[in-house]
Amino acid sequence: MKRVLQILIFILLVTYLVVALGFTSDRLEEIKCSGIKIDIPASDKNNFLDSSDIERILSNNGITVKGKAIREVNTRKIEELFRKNAFVKEVEIFSTVDGILTIRIKQRIPVVRIITSGGSTWYIDNDGYILPASRKFTPFILVANGDFNMGTQLRETMSLGKVSDKKFYKPWNDVLALVRYINSNDFLKAQVVQIYLNSKNEFEMIPRVGAHQIIIGDTSDLESKFEKLELFYREGLRNVGWNKYQKIDLRFKNQVVCSKR
Repeated sequence: MKRVLQILIFILLVTYLVVALGFTSDRLEEIKCSGIKIDIPASDKNNFLDSSDIERILSNNGITVKGKAIREVNTRKIEELFRKNAFVKEVEIFSTVDGILTIRIKQRIPVVRIITSGGSTWYIDNDGYILPASRKFTPFILVANGDFNMGTQLRETMSLGKVSDKKFYKPWNDVLALVRYINSNDFLKAQVVQIYLNSKNEFEMIPRVGAHQIIIGDTSDLESKFEKLELFYREGLRNVGWNKYQKIDLRFKNQVVCSKR
């Protein structure tokens, strides 16, 4: 008897949901869009895009939704429009029973600013997605400059994972690996302020504290190299001072080679 009662309750609940969803669907067919709500989470700490930018993009593409029936609004087309924007990582568009169309945008978060040898500026986010410079907003992140070349492929695709010439863009991928490691370590994140790529495709770093350069070389064995650096800071520079050496070279296995000022 108890089992039969449970089955009946389940059937009633399913029936109610089907009817309720059908009723809601019918109502949505009749509802007109009364306005747009733009939701860009403040937690992103980026200001590449704001509500006025979203409205401008819609207007420039001849998209008007206010006053239209919700069923006539092509949300998929609008989503595709925003996905083409370099600063947009995710977009979600949905309507509510009161006729409000919500556009929820999640922005990309750059982790390094690249200044190429030709003087152009780009950003790379943690996913390897390349972003153009913005006149509106400059994030406070690591700067990398030196022998970075832009090439022509960045005009065709904005993802490092999709470029066909992997060798040409290897320095871009390498600096991303280096920045990821730096950002994963609280000490390094606080200490390193700039990365430089020399003509030999070797990385050098400028620290926040101390008048010296840190020579990394390539991005192999980063964990070992940075362990040596932290040990040297802790046991070496503590005794002789932070400005004694001009260069701290981490390229060699099991040793730190220093050049005096």
